Amino acid sequence: MTVVATPRKKRVFWLVGYAALSLGLGVWGAYDYWVRIPNHQHEFDEFSANKLVFDALAVKSGTTALSENEIRQYTEAESVLQRFKDSIPEPVPAYDRPLQLWVYMIGCGLISAPWMLFAAIRLRKQRIALDNDGTLTVNGLALQSAQIKSIDMSRWMSKSVATVHGVAGETLKIDDYMMQDAHLIVGRLANRFEPELWCADGTKVIPPEPPEVASLSMDESAQGRDSH
Repeated sequence: MTVVATPRKKRVFWLVGYAALSLGLGVWGAYDYWVRIPNHQHEFDEFSANKLVFDALAVKSGTTALSENEIRQYTEAESVLQRFKDSIPEPVPAYDRPLQLWVYMIGCGLISAPWMLFAAIRLRKQRIALDNDGTLTVNGLALQSAQIKSIDMSRWMSKSVATVHGVAGETLKIDDYMMQDAHLIVGRLANRFEPELWCADGTKVIPPEPPEVASLSMDESAQGRDSH
């Protein structure tokens, strides 16, 4: 029976979701960079300039009569400051625009979003199969049974990743985290090369208890029954 591993739908959905999230963050960063921050800077500059005029004329009016032009400037500055009485604008932090540009616009929008979408498309096209005759096919590259030299299981228990090595130097990675039923293919290959260590379903072989340990366990069980 041929065993076929196909992409896990959940992983594909996650990658597409991450792509959408990254794109959203990129758009948010672009809005901040081109709209929010310039508006905030304009408000701060407007407030600061009128505050200087208002304070200077207020001090001068205490000692000298203001001219008509100065009175007009004073009135206009006071009117502008009244608009900000409930929320005085703060200066734009120096890191704000670089943050929006490099982290959100470029990092998320231009790099992360396309990369995640490409990864989802690439994963969607992957297919792994192991035929009855031992031929392994990973994304179109096929190795017959005699062409498979070994399988590296060093990362299987921790990362769910196994690497198949061909006699001509081929390297094929099988990732059970991304591919549904990949463990069945890995298990059959691992069981072929190391049957004393791996079962055909990709789990480790549990060694039998030594005879003396098994006998001791039976004796303890019998003693427990006698005590009752």
